[in-house]
Amino acid sequence: MSASKPSTPPRTHTGPSGGRPARPPLGHRFLVFWFGQTVSTIGSTVSGVGVAVWVYLETGNATWLGLLTALTALPAVLTSPLLPLVDRLPRRRVIVGADTLAAVGICIALAMSIAGRLEVWHLAVAGFVASLGTALQYPAFQAAIPSLVVPDALGRANGLNQLGPALGIVIGPLVATPLVAWYGITAVLVVDVATFVVAMACTLAVRFDERRETPAADDDGSWRPALRWLASDGRPLLVLLVAMATTNFFLAFFNVAMIGLAASVLGAARSGLVFAVGGVAMLVGSLVLGRRGVPDRRGRGLALGLGGVAVGCAVLAARPAPVVVLLGAACVLAVVPLVSSIVATVYHERVPSTMQGRVFGVRAAVGRALDPIGAALSGVVITRIAEPAMIDGGWGADSVGRLIGTGVERAAALVLVGVALAMATVAWWVRRSVGDSLDRSTMPVSASTSEVDDIVDDLAGEVAPVRA
Repeated sequence: MSASKPSTPPRTHTGPSGGRPARPPLGHRFLVFWFGQTVSTIGSTVSGVGVAVWVYLETGNATWLGLLTALTALPAVLTSPLLPLVDRLPRRRVIVGADTLAAVGICIALAMSIAGRLEVWHLAVAGFVASLGTALQYPAFQAAIPSLVVPDALGRANGLNQLGPALGIVIGPLVATPLVAWYGITAVLVVDVATFVVAMACTLAVRFDERRETPAADDDGSWRPALRWLASDGRPLLVLLVAMATTNFFLAFFNVAMIGLAASVLGAARSGLVFAVGGVAMLVGSLVLGRRGVPDRRGRGLALGLGGVAVGCAVLAARPAPVVVLLGAACVLAVVPLVSSIVATVYHERVPSTMQGRVFGVRAAVGRALDPIGAALSGVVITRIAEPAMIDGGWGADSVGRLIGTGVERAAALVLVGVALAMATVAWWVRRSVGDSLDRSTMPVSASTSEVDDIVDDLAGEVAPVRA
């Protein structure tokens, strides 16, 4: 199955002299929608951190935290039979419905908390319901972006979309912990509900362009045509799917190892600095992408981003010094928005609009499938393999330990060396397998040239072009 390509080049914006191209406008509609979703993401992060703190204080152990994490990962798989609806129903209707479902879970927990009857299992149920809504909302949200911006602005739009998670990393712990300590869990749940209201108002205020191309004759709206397209015309995206799932698997090791390394080098009281510095680095990366967009040579940019993760992990492991640890964490998290934005932009450019909901659903489900496995294995690898290896006489102490130091406290550093090697391999594989194909950037196959012209004309009346 193949999608038709535009017969003429896309329209571009030029500077006042008609020479150097100017950055195309993101448009009022996208910015309003993006603002609401960013505020909601920050609120959800504050709520998530607050719930984790409250649960740990109430139970005194991490068992319930593990259960809550598992329950929030399940909906990405359980909702897969419903995701074809994203390609059949208006995207805004799906986003509003999914956000409302997510809010129902939080509102139930809030009501129980106000009544003084909140228990941990209530939060587990509420988190599961909220995650169901999020799993349905994500593919609709991603599929809606090309209808809100011109094709040349997709890279900048996807870069700005990384701002919400980055701000959440910075703001979440700073806000959630004192709120729970001073006012209890009710306060963070109120924040979550309030930010949902903002997101809903912004979504309802935006007019979505719901025009779709006619589905191919063999597209019956099920999963089969989408998977068949990924295996044929979308094969480079299938490679990206495997690469990103593998990357997330190793980043789960990175997350656990970084916490252990920060605690041993910075001390428990200052270990949170690594998240603050990393969050600021991620924030800066998102802002740069929001202004400049993703590289035109997508394949090279993606390989460099994955290579940057490898370099950051190697720096983290290099020396047990606070400055080195903070620098390594900043290096890793600064390039995460670049990797995520390039991947999202490539999917937007190449997946037909008639199946974007299903393909983005596959991307989310497969991309997160290995996260729980990586998180579960990382602790075992550190304690059962890396720690014995780094004691005197161990294989790690006699080899890598000569460079990064020895002792049980350097076990997390050994794991990070392994993650660095793995990420360097993934970067090499992506560049070798699909790098040249991704470097040949294309118009979104979801829109014909006339449709692109219509979108440009719609936006031209709403906001003046941003000049270079």
